Amino acid sequence: MRFVIAVFWIAVAIGLTGLPATAQSNNSSPDIYLYSRAQAEFDQSVKEVLFPWNDHDSPSDLSPVQANASWLKEHSDVYFYVDGYASTRGDLIYNLVLSQRRADFIKQKLIDSGIPENRILLAVGWGQLYPVCPDESEECWSKNRRVRLIYGHQ
Repeated sequence: MRFVIAVFWIAVAIGLTGLPATAQSNNSSPDIYLYSRAQAEFDQSVKEVLFPWNDHDSPSDLSPVQANASWLKEHSDVYFYVDGYASTRGDLIYNLVLSQRRADFIKQKLIDSGIPENRILLAVGWGQLYPVCPDESEECWSKNRRVRLIYGHQ
């Protein structure tokens, strides 16, 4: 059963990582340039939110959420995904649920801060997939317990 769920999430990941449809056309050079420039500005401006172990509704620091909301208000044409993650500690299924709760929590915080829900393309929990630090240490686990916003293209 765990294998089936893992395969499902990997399939979802593959579906979400392609270029936007406008950037895949034959005459797409300007679209790719604009997409890349907008994405670079987004990536430089938007911050990750870190969570304590086994927690989904009290981030270690709320200031990145507030900063992200302010930036997103100033850039009302930006659409994005909310991706939640967990460390490798714990059961795979539990971590998928926990990371989804983290993503949903940040999504709701952004909506409560005045970001229209239709700009949030999807909130998904990836569990322990895609760690930013692969080591088995508290330092790495704390880096992997995160929610990040991913630039989207509408």
